[in-house]
Amino acid sequence: MKSVFKIHNPKINKFSQSSSENFSLMVVMVVLSIQQDWFSVGNQIKDYRKKGLQSRFVWGNKAKTVKYLRKHSDVLYEDALVCLKYKNKRKLKEELMKVFLQIDGLGLVKAGFCCQLFCGQVGCIDSHNEKRFGVSKNALSFDKKTKPETQLKKIKLYLDLCQREGCEKLWNGWCKHIANTYPKKWEDAHHVSRVHFDYVAN
Repeated sequence: MKSVFKIHNPKINKFSQSSSENFSLMVVMVVLSIQQDWFSVGNQIKDYRKKGLQSRFVWGNKAKTVKYLRKHSDVLYEDALVCLKYKNKRKLKEELMKVFLQIDGLGLVKAGFCCQLFCGQVGCIDSHNEKRFGVSKNALSFDKKTKPETQLKKIKLYLDLCQREGCEKLWNGWCKHIANTYPKKWEDAHHVSRVHFDYVAN
């Protein structure tokens, strides 16, 4: 299978890095995808753009995330850009994960997804990948109230988990899996991959 990651991931990276507004919208897409069918997320973003916090899709912790972003997106965006200056990829990943984990409502999995969308690093071990790779829920848990050193240990373990496959392979495999699992909704892996950019850019 041709790498759909190489086709579409650079587009969402460029979009997410271009402004704090785009950065914030990318994170909103990630949050809206929590416990949702990926196919439905596009319409949810459209509704959010029209109604903001009044959107029926912004509920519970998702509302907390949006409120947090509205207060802190500029600083978060600048901090994320600073992380890109690290030449050591491992350091880049650790520091970028810390940036996204500051956001209310984001744990390891969705912070990893944000890293993937922001600069093509880390990856997302969502419920589908959790089952595909036999990952325990404990490995994906993250308590923001623990000591910084404990949090860093969990971040490092998550990075090791993602590195088993690598960011590109995780993206390609997930897109293929979703297309095969829901053939009535998706044309192919290319279609699943493409909307990562289309949802936020259109």
